[in-house]
Amino acid sequence: MRTLVLAGVMLVAPPAMAQVPAMSLDALVQDVVSHNPERQFYQRQIETAGVERDAAGRWADPEAVVEFGQRRAQDITSGAVTGEGLTYAVSVVQPIEFGGRIALRRAIADRQVALARIGLQQFDATLAARARSLGYGLFAADEKAAAAREVASRMRTLARTIVARDPAGPSPRLEAASLEASAIGAERTAAAADVQANSMLYELNQLRGAPFAARIRIVRPDMALPALPPGPTLAARASENNFELKALRAQFEQQGLRVDLARKSRIPVVSVGPYYDRARSDIRETNYGVRLSTSIPLWNRQAGEVAVEQGRQAQANATLVNTERRIARDVFDQAAQYEAKRAALARWDGAAPRSFAEAAADADRNYRLGAIPLTTYTQMQQSYVEAVNAVLDTRREALEALLQLRALNGGTPLDR
Repeated sequence: MRTLVLAGVMLVAPPAMAQVPAMSLDALVQDVVSHNPERQFYQRQIETAGVERDAAGRWADPEAVVEFGQRRAQDITSGAVTGEGLTYAVSVVQPIEFGGRIALRRAIADRQVALARIGLQQFDATLAARARSLGYGLFAADEKAAAAREVASRMRTLARTIVARDPAGPSPRLEAASLEASAIGAERTAAAADVQANSMLYELNQLRGAPFAARIRIVRPDMALPALPPGPTLAARASENNFELKALRAQFEQQGLRVDLARKSRIPVVSVGPYYDRARSDIRETNYGVRLSTSIPLWNRQAGEVAVEQGRQAQANATLVNTERRIARDVFDQAAQYEAKRAALARWDGAAPRSFAEAAADADRNYRLGAIPLTTYTQMQQSYVEAVNAVLDTRREALEALLQLRALNGGTPLDR
């Protein structure tokens, strides 16, 4: 058997509950991030981007040309064929790019590696925030279910006591029926909390790659809600640290490099390499040397490609500006929600759930002594459950707003 402390009231948990492993929120977050199956995809993206970066800095492959043919030698004056035979030629040339195009492609690939790393960091931060939110939600659901079951058990025990103590007359039976009805409502609240807890548990098990039937229990987390800097300060920090903005800025820089690469694509590629030519007719002739070939950029076909890349650059800039405004709006919105919930919790006494639990237990004792009516008793029990739910839900909403602000700030603490 194991003893639970719920808002100051000692409860006895069944033996099966004692065997459920307990985890802190920090341990849960670490477990989810380290064992999440989807995280391997982002790690693979970084490796792929690294391979692309290495390939972008290499020269183009050499080109080999082999020619076969027939040679005929003819006398100019008489027109008689003096000899004929086979001819062949072999050349190997290496394309050489000028204008820093290889460096531009390498810079574009470097931005792709940076984007892949930003993607992994954003995934880790989002995953950690979701795990923390689900973990606190699981803890709150268990607390609400325990409080509701405590009230239901108390009411059913009292109903049986009333009927056994004074079975005569309609009043005890009616009071017992009223208590049973209130117990049913409390048990329904507990069942709804259990459904919510199971839903969160299954999602957590999915995120951490564990069997869905695996049970965990979250130990009481730190309930402190820190004060936040002013809204403009939060927005400025989010503009600097936000993962989405970092990715868009990297993409904008990458697109600028693509514009430069498109412009320099008009510079011709020079292919240079040795050649060997051998022919046989009336004589044997061997030629060898260096072959040089290039294109003549006469028609400027690259102008269309430059215009397309410039259009994409303008679109990337517009997306970046719009996202900066949206991120700033989200920061102010989440900060306002957090401060509203934090102010509400500050107005409530920190020991309010415990005092309501004690008042509910005191109401049970006084009703058994006949000092208070049934209406006051049931109202006190229901108020206890509602107070526990209100405090837990408000704190969960404040925590979710705080986690959203941290995600907008790149997963870093808001005081940095």
